[in-house]
Amino acid sequence: MDERRAAFEALFAEHHTAVLRYIERRVDDREHARELTMDCFEIAWRRFDPAQPYGRPWLLQTARNLVGDAYRKRDREREGLRDLASAARPADDLAHVELRHALSLLRIADREVLELHYWDGLSAEEIAEVVGCRTAAAWKRLSRARAELRSMLQEPAGSPTDGDDVPNGTRRPSASTPGKGVMTYAID
Repeated sequence: MDERRAAFEALFAEHHTAVLRYIERRVDDREHARELTMDCFEIAWRRFDPAQPYGRPWLLQTARNLVGDAYRKRDREREGLRDLASAARPADDLAHVELRHALSLLRIADREVLELHYWDGLSAEEIAEVVGCRTAAAWKRLSRARAELRSMLQEPAGSPTDGDDVPNGTRRPSASTPGKGVMTYAID
């Protein structure tokens, strides 16, 4: 372990400045460039083999990938903020009002997976990592949330379904009552 560490420290000392400069030329925030540089060397450390040490090209390729990921993340965040802002401002479009209202009626867990997918641009695998479940469960939650949102948007406003009269005309979606021997648990 000490030989591996010493070899990596030599690699770090030799290439850190070059990698940092490379990233600084591509990222306008100096602190963010430092973070990405450390991410690059963290990846290098996890994969480091002293018998086949990385050279500057490998480190710069890794840095390039990290910068690209950072730009894509920033773009997804900006797009999500634009979508959120357009949905949040008083809109002439009735669809935005209905969508915001339907989202507010969803269970928190369902709303979260929809936001992670559509606003944050995460895949089901990434959603699973964020919410702490398996990928299959994330797909199921996303599918269930889409279906619930779709059904809410297709129902006429203010018309309760299945005799669910709720005060103030607000309907909260809920699961059906489980049968005997069915185990359920709440995510909220």
